[in-house]
Amino acid sequence: MSRHDLRRRGTSTTLALATLTAGLAVAGAPAPAAAAAPAPTVAEGIDPAGLDLGRWMSGTAEIIGDRPLNRIIMPGSHNAGSWSITDRSGVCDTASQATLARDHPQIAATLSVTQRSSIRQQLEGGSRFLDLRLCKQGGRWYTYHGGPLGGLFFDDPATGRTGEINEIAAWIRDHPEEIVTIELSTSAPADDPGANSEAVRLLGQAMGTARMADRNTLSPTSTYRQFMAASAHVVLLDNKATTDEPWAWPGSRAEGRNSYVENKDWASLLKEALRNPFKPKPATDLISRRSIDRNHQVLSTDKGDPAKLFVLSGGVDSALAIPDAVWEVVSHGLDYTPDGEPYMLYLAREHNNRLLGRLAGDWRHSAIAGNTNVVQIDHVDMGGRRGDGTTVASGVMSAAIIANNTPTTAPGTLMSVERRADGAPGTAEPLPGAYDAPEFAGGEEAVAAMPDGSLQFLAYGNDRRMYHNIRRANGTWQGWTRVNDDATDQRLNGGPLALTGTADGTLHALTVDRDGQLLHTLRRPDGSWQEVGWAGVADNEGRVMKARDVAVTALRDNSVKVLASDRDGALRLTERYADGTWAAAGRRALPGVGGAPVFAGGDLSLTAGPDRSVQIAAIGQDGQVWHLVQDARGVNSAWGNPLSGGAPLRASAVSLAGLADGSAQLVAVGADGVVRHTVRAADGSWTAFEALRGPWNRRLGATSAQIAGLPDGDTYTLVSAR
Repeated sequence: MSRHDLRRRGTSTTLALATLTAGLAVAGAPAPAAAAAPAPTVAEGIDPAGLDLGRWMSGTAEIIGDRPLNRIIMPGSHNAGSWSITDRSGVCDTASQATLARDHPQIAATLSVTQRSSIRQQLEGGSRFLDLRLCKQGGRWYTYHGGPLGGLFFDDPATGRTGEINEIAAWIRDHPEEIVTIELSTSAPADDPGANSEAVRLLGQAMGTARMADRNTLSPTSTYRQFMAASAHVVLLDNKATTDEPWAWPGSRAEGRNSYVENKDWASLLKEALRNPFKPKPATDLISRRSIDRNHQVLSTDKGDPAKLFVLSGGVDSALAIPDAVWEVVSHGLDYTPDGEPYMLYLAREHNNRLLGRLAGDWRHSAIAGNTNVVQIDHVDMGGRRGDGTTVASGVMSAAIIANNTPTTAPGTLMSVERRADGAPGTAEPLPGAYDAPEFAGGEEAVAAMPDGSLQFLAYGNDRRMYHNIRRANGTWQGWTRVNDDATDQRLNGGPLALTGTADGTLHALTVDRDGQLLHTLRRPDGSWQEVGWAGVADNEGRVMKARDVAVTALRDNSVKVLASDRDGALRLTERYADGTWAAAGRRALPGVGGAPVFAGGDLSLTAGPDRSVQIAAIGQDGQVWHLVQDARGVNSAWGNPLSGGAPLRASAVSLAGLADGSAQLVAVGADGVVRHTVRAADGSWTAFEALRGPWNRRLGATSAQIAGLPDGDTYTLVSAR
């Protein structure tokens, strides 16, 4: 069991906006076709800068192919058809805000336009979920939002005018390996009860029903490959469910996760705002912050229905924007685009810049990204100019959303990998967090395997407080609990931790405080901690030992061996006997490599064998992993190197775990930051180092690693993610 020195955490892996925008078009123009390149593999992950947004599903099929549709993270267009709304495009008489649109067309328009580009361009820019709202007005079908009408959607046989559906259907025909979901909502006169069924029929006719997913054979939990095998690449969600067509899914197969913080009637809010049109209430920051906070809460805690598509509203509440929108329009001579953009597009553009930072940053980490499906946003193509005149690349939002299909792990997150006794590796998983957080991240950490098959943990959280947890043998967790009071945690100062469990079920813990004192405490099998708390380990002169780092292992007679490094890095051994006394001789120095008087270096670890021998691993001053065996009589072998590719492995952290059959396993964090694993057989031979695999089969990167051997021969590796 090993403990790594107190670490400086690496810089955040948050993707910079410059990285995300590399190679993408600027100012809303369609992104140029990406150069032909090998499809990314699961291990490589998705590079947002290298995506062909028009064909991103087929281009990432190796990653998303076996994933259910409701677990593929995709951009969605909020009110996809609103791009064609103007202050003169007309009114949907049956819409909820028809009166507002007639009385104040400029204000209604500035609040209704949520997209900048046509639906075909939205698809080309990566959107795969269309929130499609259609109004039947005067016998013709138009897009609409709130109250204002947009452009003609279905063809008008009376005049010969063609609708937008034609270019959407053409795009879908040309992209048979992309799955497009359309959520249909309609508004029509009360004396036309068959209007919704008509819209469904016209959509099927335009798309071609052979391309549409059959609700009897496919579902939100069907995988991308299953949709492709059925030649189904259109999913139609009919919110009114007025037909029996097998290719029209009921809208109940999707659920919304709304970030809106209010849902007041536009008309009443508008009247309130018009009373004081020149007293704006700065809304951008307030609305954006509230929406993002709500999104974060949903993504952290709301798992949703596992059988349904789920749609996160990544936009902002237009109701809250009304006071500012009124002021903008009135103060600019009733111009519905007072800043060159309808107000909702302006607001979306500023909000999306904040949302982008989260999507490419902490939301790309595993717990958040793993709980995401459709991210439905305004201004989905994210092209144009900010208020300060700087440009925003087209497609940057879509690329950031799609990249979350291969999440990253937040630096400092505690991750575990289990290896079965037969050598089969498990999947890297984050440890559960404290205080209902999805993951645990912080500072120093330690793990010990107990005789009953459970695992016990100590770790410092980001608050620099020490916490204890237990994973029981059945896989359930106790939950994180505080170990010390605030004064003790301040004295310990986040120093190195080491744990081991003795045969009687006692947990022994060691640390080094801010003054360099080596301290010990224990937790009894009944769950009580040593009454005196942390007590100093005395040296052979009766003073508290000074140390820089520490490791510990249990012997079969309930005593423990403690390995500590001096301030100069020299390794020294001592022992605590089963009766609670410490070895009278204090600590004894370990000889160095090649006849040197002492071994000095960095990280250290030791583990006990069934014959009371101990094995020691340490990082030397040369940066290499070294290994030594001390037999039951205290006789040391020569130091040797487990080899990696025929050469010693250079590493920053190392840990050993002994098993009942006399073998041992070693993990080390290589110079490249990747965790590697090797096995030492009972005869002393070593296997080749192999990289451990983390989420999405990537090589597992870490700043520290510890391994614990369970009684059944399984091993458990705990790392702090890089």
